[in-house]
Amino acid sequence: METSNKPLSASRIKTLQMCSWQYWSKYHLRLPDKSNHGSLRGTICHAVFELLGNPKHKHHYNKIVKKQNIQASPAIDRMVLAYSKKYGIDDFENLDLVNQMILEGLNYDFFGDKDGKPTEGISEIKFDVSVDEDGKSYRILGFIDKLYLFKRKKTALIRDFKTSKAIFAGKEFDDNIQDLMYCLAIKHLYPDYIKRKMEFLFLKFDCNNEGLLEMAEIDTDELEGFEHFLSEVQQVINNFNEKTAKSNLAYDQGYPKKEDGFAGKIVCGFADYAGKLKKDGTPMWHCPFKFAFDYYHLLNDKGDFLSSAYDKETLQVKLDNGLGSEIKKLRYKGCPAFRVDNVSNLL
Repeated sequence: METSNKPLSASRIKTLQMCSWQYWSKYHLRLPDKSNHGSLRGTICHAVFELLGNPKHKHHYNKIVKKQNIQASPAIDRMVLAYSKKYGIDDFENLDLVNQMILEGLNYDFFGDKDGKPTEGISEIKFDVSVDEDGKSYRILGFIDKLYLFKRKKTALIRDFKTSKAIFAGKEFDDNIQDLMYCLAIKHLYPDYIKRKMEFLFLKFDCNNEGLLEMAEIDTDELEGFEHFLSEVQQVINNFNEKTAKSNLAYDQGYPKKEDGFAGKIVCGFADYAGKLKKDGTPMWHCPFKFAFDYYHLLNDKGDFLSSAYDKETLQVKLDNGLGSEIKKLRYKGCPAFRVDNVSNLL
């Protein structure tokens, strides 16, 4: 179904709820955002899980699980090392963490047969679902890490791997957008599977114990309510502009309650200038969009955006390889909550 609705993802909705200016910076200004080592390690883990989810590669899985080390499979070890070098995280500490997280994901019911062999196990499913009927209008987009289908039980088990430092708690557990969205996607993609359940595996923890977070089954009425919520969010995102971007700043939300987790002013960080150091000499964290900086966009021959970076050299490599036709230098003036002039930031 064709639709003019802009795609909604769990991460986009979460960003919008957290801070409207972050949403504007990421998805409208298209500012570069440095990936930290944690997210890069997660990218490597996901690539390995996708590969090993293919039955023809099960001999690699068997070797790794038997020895409890990815080096037991030279092919997987080379793959991890190649990705690590590409991302600049091929030091011992990062490689050791990647090894540990991959093992956690493999050691817990990797083929979904803990409670009976699934009819089908699928890795890395992309969904793009559009609905425009019965007063509901939305488009959802995302990737499911692992899906296990049990035909006889009419059950779909959705699994998502997390490499974050903390396990969901409070609102993140009680009202998890990703859980709702992925179950809704499965309802549309596999309507015969009327029982849908999601679980998160937190790879920095013991996934056979506290690292496994099993979500409650979501009933039809709750999904129906979520669809109406999505329709409301869809209208906000379809009509998002700079005025909207200043309507729900994290700074204006004050400090969160304990159950709210990472929210409100905490999202801004406590640094009052870029590059400020803590007492131990390490950089003080802050929102990547808090302070002003120069950046670059790679454009095609029609002037359309292709990619962004903090430095010109990163984009020059792409340009030299035939991607794009122009590199444009731009200036970001910083978050309006922390700028002295507080003037328009629209480029």
